[in-house]
Amino acid sequence: MKSYTIQKIDTNLYIKGFSGQLVYLALYGILATLILFVILYIAAGTFVSVAVCVPAFFAWLYRLNRIQKNYGHRGWHKKRIARQLPEFITIKQRIYQ
Repeated sequence: MKSYTIQKIDTNLYIKGFSGQLVYLALYGILATLILFVILYIAAGTFVSVAVCVPAFFAWLYRLNRIQKNYGHRGWHKKRIARQLPEFITIKQRIYQ
């Protein structure tokens, strides 16, 4: 049997159309929906918990899917970082050379 060595060329994580950090956000959405379902199931019953959690879960996945299609994992991260930067910088003293 022939053996192959695996070379890590593309180390990004791709699962079901999501890549990079969006995979982890999908996982967090699944966990949050599960916790919300348990709390609502105990407090309000089966119908209310299903009626709230299922649309919320699919809305979260739809939102992540739109982010993935519009920006990709790199572009979305760059957009988030760009929000933290100032739009312009003012210099209040004269620059001497």
